[in-house]
Amino acid sequence: MSRYLIVTFVVSLLLGSAQDNFTLTEVQYDVLKNVTSFRMPSKKISGPKDRYHSLSYSISYSYPGRDAKACTQVDFELVSVVKATKLNTDLYVLFLVDGKEIHFGSSRSAIRNPVKGKPWIGERMVFHIPREDFLKFAEATKLGVKLGGVTFDFSEEEFNTVRGVALSLTDPVSIPSIPQQTSPRRL
Repeated sequence: MSRYLIVTFVVSLLLGSAQDNFTLTEVQYDVLKNVTSFRMPSKKISGPKDRYHSLSYSISYSYPGRDAKACTQVDFELVSVVKATKLNTDLYVLFLVDGKEIHFGSSRSAIRNPVKGKPWIGERMVFHIPREDFLKFAEATKLGVKLGGVTFDFSEEEFNTVRGVALSLTDPVSIPSIPQQTSPRRL
């Protein structure tokens, strides 16, 4: 069985004060597809609040080649654990940028039994945000997300992480250089 080598590494991005808490980000370059993928680990926004047990987020993006400026879309993932046995199919999710409500399309899927021993259900929501709109998140002074009638505000640490991801889209120095790979190798 032959496999192609895909260059994978984990890096820590320390980009000044805007990224003090932005660490251990995964950057992968797929030689065969000529695509670079970026994914930050999941971070918790909130513990128990209203009908939610927890809310976490993660941000990812990919682009052809090695130039981050070619990225056109950022995927903002929210994972919630709801203290219920059924999800609200009419849940309307809004991002709050400096108090202004903004809606983005999303893909949603249920997560069965996210907390062992509890009859709760989880939900994974991936919002496909245009690059320019995501960059506005970093320019804001306040950021939050509203799930139905429940609002979750980002802490300064979480906000700095979002700023760090935005910086990695605009600053070529913010993502470590990926070693040149001339051709795939057979194992």
